[in-house]
Amino acid sequence: MNIKVQDLLKKITYIEADIEIQKQILFSLSSNEQKEMEHVVKIIAAHKDEITALRLELQNISPEEHQNIMTLENAVTAFKKIASEKKFKSINTMKINEECCLHLKDQPKIHCLVKACDEDGGWTIITIDGEIQQFPKIAIDETPEETIPC
Repeated sequence: MNIKVQDLLKKITYIEADIEIQKQILFSLSSNEQKEMEHVVKIIAAHKDEITALRLELQNISPEEHQNIMTLENAVTAFKKIASEKKFKSINTMKINEECCLHLKDQPKIHCLVKACDEDGGWTIITIDGEIQQFPKIAIDETPEETIPC
């Protein structure tokens, strides 16, 4: 990943963090502070426009990186939808210097960004490539309480 792409991603991350702060400010305002609410909403809208412009710039500089990011964002959105429909009892994520993988009974382990075990023992993962995969309890060779090194 080139430095220009990294800089754009850092800017986007910073702006997204500021949007979250602005949302917290907005929710903390009382309903009689209309002018302040409007001001915060305008800041959020401007930040979103700035993110859109930065993403277009990213797409022009590196279409491949842009596609990778979009794939991961779509996977996260799909995972959130699944999480709203299922109750997960365990969620693990990839960490720095620590892999995240799901150990299957009859297949090689699958490296993942996120793995979650639901109440029925089924697993949902986001693969390194940004795919959502789901496995029944019977196909898995681990339990959510175990920490199995990859």
